[in-house]
Amino acid sequence: FRLHLHSDLLGLCEAGKYACAPLPPYLEAEQPDLEEASKRPLYDLCFHLLKLYSDRHYGLQQLLEPLAVTWERLDYRLSWHLWGVLQALHYTHLSAPRQGLLHASYAAQLESAGLWHMAVFILLHIPDQRERAVREMLALHCPLQETEDSVRRERFLTEQLLIPERWIHEAKATRAHRDGDRHQQALHLYRARYWNQCHRLLIQHLASDCIINDNHDYLLEFLEGLALPEHCATIQDWDTAGGVYLDYIRVIKTLQDIQQMENAGYELERLYTDVTSLCSRIELLPCRTAKDRLAQSGKRTTASLS
Repeated sequence: FRLHLHSDLLGLCEAGKYACAPLPPYLEAEQPDLEEASKRPLYDLCFHLLKLYSDRHYGLQQLLEPLAVTWERLDYRLSWHLWGVLQALHYTHLSAPRQGLLHASYAAQLESAGLWHMAVFILLHIPDQRERAVREMLALHCPLQETEDSVRRERFLTEQLLIPERWIHEAKATRAHRDGDRHQQALHLYRARYWNQCHRLLIQHLASDCIINDNHDYLLEFLEGLALPEHCATIQDWDTAGGVYLDYIRVIKTLQDIQQMENAGYELERLYTDVTSLCSRIELLPCRTAKDRLAQSGKRTTASLS
């Protein structure tokens, strides 16, 4: 009753003539700018908690307002943790948009302080669109270069927050694309299990360089992984692109092994059928650039000599 009477008296006089307004401590010394900037009178957090105790349906929005505690409007530290306590006490009548704003605001505060991995933890509490929010945060901050700090943060994300490693590699592939680092992009697309995108990147930008520079082992490591039945089944044009490169490298390596043998005639005859088929498939490889045509010519010549 006394609390309601106090509230009524406050309503009778804006200046608090009949009762002292329960201002936040930082407003006890007059700061009219803050008071005027607010759409409603600012009351101390403890006053709002008393109101909530007396009325379970008391609005939570003003209670969780940072200005009820501090003059820093964007400091959501206490507000966010208080919301967690209120939920545990079954005070849940805060709208989903307001919950999202609270989580996003505190996450932004942590992000600006360099604690983006902790911001991911906050974003996991968003009622809707949490996956999208987390992936966007990872895309902004996951570094390509591994350091002790980055490894520690990624371990925190995957082991404690149970963030899928695939999301982290997807974020790194996005960053590599922005940086123009196609080798890193291919690596993280592969680790993120984006087989089709990885294959397309290899064929369009990396494979020809590998063939021209005899960097077969680098390309082979990707292609052998992509060639697994459960992977290549999802890859567009595998048989006429990546599969051709893979067969070419295997023929070259087989030929190198045969050349080390003393009696290589029989093995060369066995290889002849594979080489004949390979030559016709090489002719069908797409050539978008002069480098592609050079690589195709080199493969065709090498296969013919085999």
